[in-house]
Amino acid sequence: MSLEIFSRDEVERAFHDFLRVGAYGHDWPAWSGIFTDDALYTEHCLGVFIGAEQIKNWIVPQMEMVPAMTFSIEWYDIVDNTIAFWIWNHLPDPSGAGARFDFPNFSLLTYAGNGKWSKEEDVYDPRSSEPVVLSWFKAGGNAQTPQDRTLRAPQFTHPSLPHNPPTTRQMDIAIAAVVPHDATLRQKIINGARASLVYDTSERTYGTVLHVDGDGTRVFQDDFTNMRENFMIKDVRR
Repeated sequence: MSLEIFSRDEVERAFHDFLRVGAYGHDWPAWSGIFTDDALYTEHCLGVFIGAEQIKNWIVPQMEMVPAMTFSIEWYDIVDNTIAFWIWNHLPDPSGAGARFDFPNFSLLTYAGNGKWSKEEDVYDPRSSEPVVLSWFKAGGNAQTPQDRTLRAPQFTHPSLPHNPPTTRQMDIAIAAVVPHDATLRQKIINGARASLVYDTSERTYGTVLHVDGDGTRVFQDDFTNMRENFMIKDVRR
């Protein structure tokens, strides 16, 4: 795994290609190929996959079940080689009447250079995603339902960022107040007033999106986890 810090322009170009091939292009075999041979993909609801081949063997049949699913990005932040992003999953109304079937999730990507990615981690609460997908199937959705690529978030999950960001110390204090003292903070992506966090407790992984204003006040906090995950049964942290 490369220790080189790549330019923001290179990382951002690679991210747009990542979206173009997968989320927007639905070429899942090709998308799998832009992960490195030793990449680590941790999907906290569906499993851990190591290397481009394992990722392909998982994602291709997974997406074949819902070829109508499309995606849109609410926001993304880049710090060094890491990208934190909030992505919406959309399924079109099978009846055409305009009913909504959408859910978001949080992801982290680590860039490895040469257009490839060495790590992805998806953290979300399946209690927000599973009912949507089940309702879509009950409404008549199936593998023949056509995509609707115009779908976007019915409303953004997160409010606009405060105009005045906190100091580094203020942000650190706000983060310390959020992460349990006995947890391990593994990822901290800070973009002005927004902090994207991933931390492990003894039982499971949690994600948090935190907005902090210029006087250090936490003005917004979104926490999410898979409550079924239990490290005592199976350790998914690698």
